[in-house]
Amino acid sequence: MDAEKRIVEFLKRKGCALQSEIVNELGLAKSTVSEILRKLENEGLVIRERVAGKSYRVWYFESSPKPCKILRVGILRASEYPHVVLGLKRLGVRYNLKVFDSALELTKEIASGRIDVGFSPFITQTVFALLLKSIKIHAIIALNGSGIAYKGNLRDCKVFATSEFSAMESNLKFVLETLGFDIHNLTFRYFDSIDFALKSFKSCEFNALAIWEPYLQEFENVLYFKDAIGDYPCCSMASNLEFYKERRNLLAKLKACIRRSIKDVDEEVAKEIGKLINFDWKVVYRSFDSYKFVCDLNERYFRFLENYGLKLTRENVKSVADPL
Repeated sequence: MDAEKRIVEFLKRKGCALQSEIVNELGLAKSTVSEILRKLENEGLVIRERVAGKSYRVWYFESSPKPCKILRVGILRASEYPHVVLGLKRLGVRYNLKVFDSALELTKEIASGRIDVGFSPFITQTVFALLLKSIKIHAIIALNGSGIAYKGNLRDCKVFATSEFSAMESNLKFVLETLGFDIHNLTFRYFDSIDFALKSFKSCEFNALAIWEPYLQEFENVLYFKDAIGDYPCCSMASNLEFYKERRNLLAKLKACIRRSIKDVDEEVAKEIGKLINFDWKVVYRSFDSYKFVCDLNERYFRFLENYGLKLTRENVKSVADPL
């Protein structure tokens, strides 16, 4: 392996290191490391920051808490993002698209600055924005697209599984209460991995599962949340606050590109989504019908959060959101 590949692999593994550490750990000459890092920095693959004298701290771009030349975008393993994928292509900038299994983990990465702009549940982003004050919300990008897969009769189900601190959990409890369930007499189990949840459901560890598209397409017994509570916001677009302050214009352009792309959602982008999330594209394409793709933001979305017990003042909304 040549020196450049070794340095890249080392930084991928470490995330961040002092330049001197790279020299010592890899046994390379200082001049070689310096020359390669300058090249990688020009390409946007690393970020260097002087820390003392001639010493530098070096990040691989995916691990940097600061904005870099490559736009870092995060989505969830879901079929909710065809217009986002198309909008990114229209934007005309270099970007890196990362798929997450956990809504909580993705939103944490937005807040930490390792993801510049991410698309995760509206409720999760709102709570992070209120508590950490390190993200800004710019648009709801889809309505609906999730529900409950269950075995037997839904009324007989006592153990429900859901992802934690997410739209799934909030909507599940809201829907169950709307249907007259006493949620205090039910058991809720939480999962971090969709694959683990599906496996556990099949092995009967619980008899109902709150889940999103395209996975809902795989089940016969399904109650879509929208059939119980009407349209509801799902994921939203949010950016890290430092990125927002530096590149608000780029975010506005991205939002406009996403909005224009709604009318262009077709089989071809379903194939791209299928590859991204490792799912049959035909199933992905069918699942698009479960959503209403949008790209806007207004106070009624924030008012909907009152159904989850989260009531925001106008000052709250102004502090966490910028519709660009």
